[in-house]
Amino acid sequence: MRNWTSIALLTAVWLIAIILVNPIGDFPLNDDWAYAKDVWHLSEKHQLKLDEWPAMTRLTQVFLGAGICTVFGFSFTLLRLSTLVLALGGLWATYQLCRELGQPNWTSLLATLTVAFNPLFFSLSFTFMTDVPFFAFGAMATLHYARALRSGKAKWVLWGSLFALLATFVRQQGLMFPLAFGVAWLFMGGLRPKTVAMAAWPLILNLILFLAFTKWLQATQGPSDAYGDFGLLLRRLNWGMVGRVPMRLGIIMAYMGLGLLPLSVLFAATRSAHPASTKTFLAKISVPLLFTGVLAVAIAAWGKLPWGNICYNLGLGPKLLKDGQFFLNIRPVLPDWALHTLKVLAFAAAFALLFTLKRYLPEKLRSRSVERPVLVFALANIGIYLGFLLFDQYCFDRYFFQLLPFFIICMLPEMPAKTSKKALVASLASLALMAAFSIAATHDYLAWNRARWQALANLTKEKNVLPSQIDGGFEFNGWHRPGPRDAGGGKSWWWVKDDEYIVTFGDLGGYRKQQAFPYERWLPPGVDSVFVLKRE
Repeated sequence: MRNWTSIALLTAVWLIAIILVNPIGDFPLNDDWAYAKDVWHLSEKHQLKLDEWPAMTRLTQVFLGAGICTVFGFSFTLLRLSTLVLALGGLWATYQLCRELGQPNWTSLLATLTVAFNPLFFSLSFTFMTDVPFFAFGAMATLHYARALRSGKAKWVLWGSLFALLATFVRQQGLMFPLAFGVAWLFMGGLRPKTVAMAAWPLILNLILFLAFTKWLQATQGPSDAYGDFGLLLRRLNWGMVGRVPMRLGIIMAYMGLGLLPLSVLFAATRSAHPASTKTFLAKISVPLLFTGVLAVAIAAWGKLPWGNICYNLGLGPKLLKDGQFFLNIRPVLPDWALHTLKVLAFAAAFALLFTLKRYLPEKLRSRSVERPVLVFALANIGIYLGFLLFDQYCFDRYFFQLLPFFIICMLPEMPAKTSKKALVASLASLALMAAFSIAATHDYLAWNRARWQALANLTKEKNVLPSQIDGGFEFNGWHRPGPRDAGGGKSWWWVKDDEYIVTFGDLGGYRKQQAFPYERWLPPGVDSVFVLKRE
């Protein structure tokens, strides 16, 4: 199978998944109302007015969205489709990255599909959130930096730095790409002046433009309270954060273990032409040490799983209605025994991931192959990004999948000699289960939101109820801003002025149901409803 055939197959699979989910719906999801509002101001009012809610740079995304909406008209559906296109670009880059590292077509395709159907990546691809665009530009930067590190050619450094800059102006963490590249380039070429200059300029350029943007933001409309600059990051660091490291590390390992399970079960059973040595004392005790480490962080994280805000028990997408905020009327949910079984599987998968890394990574780092600087680049990115996840005040599950390409680089076997048929079957089965869950859960997320916005349209357009009289959930109230944030008095925290009417998943005390808006649910199959309630 040639590259273009694999890319065509990947594209066809992605399009089929999009059709199954159905991304159509002119409504915001999660935080993306704030980014869409930036796009609306730029495309409709020709003003660069950044909403105070987001903490990200997001300029790349806003200008791309505004360019599309200027031509075709503002639409949440259109913005959602733009993210799906960027997601596909990120998947193409992931596939080409695996091929760049010498992997055969089928391994590269398997690794890319593992990313595509990661529940976090897949669900967020159907929003206008910053996470997937950041991944896409980061994957493109990683691909071109890998080409630069393997060939030594300056043109790939230039391309990698361009995509890194685009990533930085989606999310500030994009600074990690040129920083990690500089570390890897110095590792490859030493401390000669020419090498140092090549290693330093991408990061210096990124930093200068990022700091200039921050100064501009401070001098004009002012940054949001949560805007992520270096000073804020340092202020968030404290001993309380350090105490939460084992818990957060356990959560991240559980998600990464499950997310990379199709690759771990395959590569853990794959024979390598250069297996890691097992003769040293450290090698002999490494497996018990890995098991003990996974067990320790599993105990620390056990009660916190699943971690918000995308995953909830048996579904994807935050249920940001008033009763959902208090974990009322959340359905469907797994029974406790099933949830505990899933946690055990997650940490078993984390152990499989670490075991796979133990098998291949040390020998690959000791080798003199052209892939070694790329491994250093991947490890540097893992270290930098893990530092952000472990020590920053905010740590959401939607941040985790950015680590996938770097772990894939580290776990790909060098010159695989033979693949176990049983392991291949297990790998494909786990990928199929992950894909089925991601498609069904994302379908349900879009379906109940379509019903929710149908209910809100009924209230505002047919019954002429003002937005200031409605608690329509986080996205509706965030878009309209009818009242103050955290108004108190039993109201939801999201800018509610008067909650005479609310949209919910079920009954709520002090209210009576006015109307039901049904939707089809796939997980498990059935019909459910969202409801309009009026205060008694």
